[in-house]
Amino acid sequence: MTMTKKKYVHLFIMVALTILIACAPTIGVISRQGMCTLGVFVGVLYGWITFDLIIPSVFGYVALALFGIMDTTTALSTGFGNSNLVVVLVAMVFTGAIDAVGVTTFIANWLVSRKIFRKSPWLLVFGMILTAYIMGMLGVYLAAIFLLWAIILRIAQENNIPKGDRLLTFMIMMITAAGFSGVFAVPFRATAMIFEGYFIDTMQLTFDVLPFILLSLLTTGTVTLVMILLGKVLFRLDASKFILPDDVVAVLKAEKVTKEAKIGFVALIIYSMALLLPSTFPNLPGMKILSALGVGGMSCLGLVLMAVISFKGQPLIEMGKIWTRYVDWQLMLLLSVTFPIAEAMRMEETGIMKTVVGLVLPIVSGMGVTKFMIISMILLGILTQVTHNIVLAAMFTPFLCPLAVDLGGNPYVMWFLMYFALNASYMTPAASFQSAMVHGHKIVDTRWTYIFGITISLLTWLILIFVTMPLGGKLFPV
Repeated sequence: MTMTKKKYVHLFIMVALTILIACAPTIGVISRQGMCTLGVFVGVLYGWITFDLIIPSVFGYVALALFGIMDTTTALSTGFGNSNLVVVLVAMVFTGAIDAVGVTTFIANWLVSRKIFRKSPWLLVFGMILTAYIMGMLGVYLAAIFLLWAIILRIAQENNIPKGDRLLTFMIMMITAAGFSGVFAVPFRATAMIFEGYFIDTMQLTFDVLPFILLSLLTTGTVTLVMILLGKVLFRLDASKFILPDDVVAVLKAEKVTKEAKIGFVALIIYSMALLLPSTFPNLPGMKILSALGVGGMSCLGLVLMAVISFKGQPLIEMGKIWTRYVDWQLMLLLSVTFPIAEAMRMEETGIMKTVVGLVLPIVSGMGVTKFMIISMILLGILTQVTHNIVLAAMFTPFLCPLAVDLGGNPYVMWFLMYFALNASYMTPAASFQSAMVHGHKIVDTRWTYIFGITISLLTWLILIFVTMPLGGKLFPV
């Protein structure tokens, strides 16, 4: 990262905010320790928004110790020793290993080249978006998205579809959105577990795998299908030239599938089934062992097996390279520091949560829990267009989910509304990593990226109100 004058100004403001709030007069029943905790929280949050994710996260650990909230060793142990973070880490590495052996190319090529998707342009549109969604569910979404983008560019080139065409913009947007939606539909994918970790840590509740997948499929799947329908009917996109040329199909079909990719694919299927079966058929033999292994144990076991299988004297994966290449450390640092900060904010002696609930509860109690949930969802959906979605999850999960319970609501429903609203973030380039990918693509039309991004968010909010809220209460009763 290049340091500029602007960066130094933001760095100064981050530190100044932390000190000023820590030294400010106490508010309500918030103690001096509570003000110090708030100072660290606000300072780190400002740094995440304006600077980057790594330096403010490390600063958070230092500030917790400097203000006497928690010594550095305890803070680091609380953050990096958190069970949710550890599981996210090993799941991320396992997914990287699957991608490294060529599974992504193998599955994507096979799906896109199916004959049914070449019968009409709109079937090809559906097929490519479906491929991205499936690849997301399998955890190899980024490589799949880039691969499908390359196919789109080839189609545009072969059929003389100009840069900035609305359909091309739609496809770049929807393939990206579908790929990430697939990731968020499976509870044992690393990206989804980051959001789950905040809920589990706050509410001491866990998610059953099958109901999670069912609710997520119905939510994100409905959004995806309706967006395709809107593309055809409302936006009247011209797909007449969007045809996969025969020579491209021939190349895809002719691409040799390696033994490594086949083994990786089998490993991925076994891994997914091993995580799904214990909650679906808990009485089957061996389910207790699989349940005890969980995501972390199955990921480690899969990595060990892939590391000891070899071809021509070479291992299927090189364990050291996989661990260094596929861990997103900026996300790991962000996730880790939120746990000690959240724990400090929840401490009875800080008085923070007691003060916040005392201020907010009288206001929201009159509107009813359903209205409260909907308003919270929409506000977060708007905020995430300009603020990192994981940051917002870290901020609001410890506050909104318990508050929903105080109002007589279901914390699972509140969390799912937050989860999907925060991840339907495509309105602006700053909304999310995936949104920046789309808005920065060289062939998209800028105006239509905003139109499609806004449509995805609005449609998601409607689906959450009319589909997710009623079904969530039935699938996750409390």
